Amino acid sequence: MIIGHRAHTVADWKLDDLCGGAGRLDVLVRCVTAALWKSHGIRRDTDIWLILNGPPEPPVTVHFSGEKIRYLNPDERSTAALIRNGLIKFKNEGKPMETSPGITMERIGLEGVLEKLPNPILLSENGEDVMNGANTFVLGDDKDPTEEEMEILKNLPNISLGKESLLSSACVTLIHHRLGLSK
Repeated sequence: MIIGHRAHTVADWKLDDLCGGAGRLDVLVRCVTAALWKSHGIRRDTDIWLILNGPPEPPVTVHFSGEKIRYLNPDERSTAALIRNGLIKFKNEGKPMETSPGITMERIGLEGVLEKLPNPILLSENGEDVMNGANTFVLGDDKDPTEEEMEILKNLPNISLGKESLLSSACVTLIHHRLGLSK
């Protein structure tokens, strides 16, 4: 799960401006690529949740199901286009809406997503260097979690991938590597 602090919750941005106009959506789509793509295909056993907390009406959560996903390509622009088209189709009816095969949008935030996922773990430079059978990982975009988010996350175990801050997409890649070693 990736928290997108500035990622826009409506399609008011251009595909040529993922860094600025879309609220650093570039960080989130890189994480989608790192989470779901492997050489010659999709990781069907992996899901990724993006929590869009930017303007104008946060939150919107985008769930990519590796098992069901279609039309996903490994480039940032086409992944962003799936999100943008989903935001255009998304109806704020309070229930999940599949906007494309394998992509569901819902108006829930961090707390709601955490309730849906098994054994969430917070990635933190100050955490322990153990995985302990974890299979749900929470990390932020290029910003640290806010005080409000940390209040929600305070009871989660913390694990570390090292003492140095890494790009979110690099963390996703390292998690896949470590999980692969533990099998």
